[in-house]
Amino acid sequence: MQRIADLTARNVRIIGAAELLDARSVPTALRELLENGCLVLFIEADAEQLAELGMRFGPWLHRVDSSTETTGLYMLNVDRIIHTPLGQTAAVRRALAGMSTVKMRSAAIKEIGSEIELNRAGWLSRTIHSPHFLVYILVFVYSSLRALPVVFIKQFHGSLVVLWSIDIITAVPYTWGVLAMLFAKRWQVRLAGTLTTLVTFVSPYVYFWLHGRNYPPYVALIILGLTLLSIFLELGKFNEERRLRARYAKAAATACAAAAA
Repeated sequence: MQRIADLTARNVRIIGAAELLDARSVPTALRELLENGCLVLFIEADAEQLAELGMRFGPWLHRVDSSTETTGLYMLNVDRIIHTPLGQTAAVRRALAGMSTVKMRSAAIKEIGSEIELNRAGWLSRTIHSPHFLVYILVFVYSSLRALPVVFIKQFHGSLVVLWSIDIITAVPYTWGVLAMLFAKRWQVRLAGTLTTLVTFVSPYVYFWLHGRNYPPYVALIILGLTLLSIFLELGKFNEERRLRARYAKAAATACAAAAA
């Protein structure tokens, strides 16, 4: 996951410390979290509960709030549960055995590896249940419909099928390119993302302009409007992500300072 803004109710859960300290219910709770694709688990715990949670989850438990009170909000990366002291217990491993991977995160499956036998789902089933599946469907529909108005532009002499194909083929790489351009950690990936975004964005318009002449002025205005709208949308996403990262970084720094004091 590259963006904090991608965290949703599907992959984030809030759970009481008491439930994680209940030896009878915790194996089932951990299985439910992993099997349903949860990524981040937030836990509210006081000092006494924290001591017990620390023994169960070790260094994978992090405080994320900025409060100086003894009761705090802690975060656990669900993908790493298998490596925690609790995840190494026989009771938890028995509960996790046979989990369906239909909705599981790829990172969680990788972390588990061959340590626990899983009921591995096929590629198609995992794709359909992926939270990104609907997004790609919407992108596909948008790209399909975007080429239809060209039918009414008599000055266009190219192939509508080719234009439509370019739109469809470049939709997914464009989405990846924008994410990589804005949020990738390595500059090489950001550069590749920038080039991918530029090429996939302009490709349909290049074909459109190369296969037509004397377009009415409103055609250029519509294309300009779509271009500016795309730019503003991506800038809005970038600003939202930067604001969220700054907020959580500040909270984490305050929590560390409070713990050191």
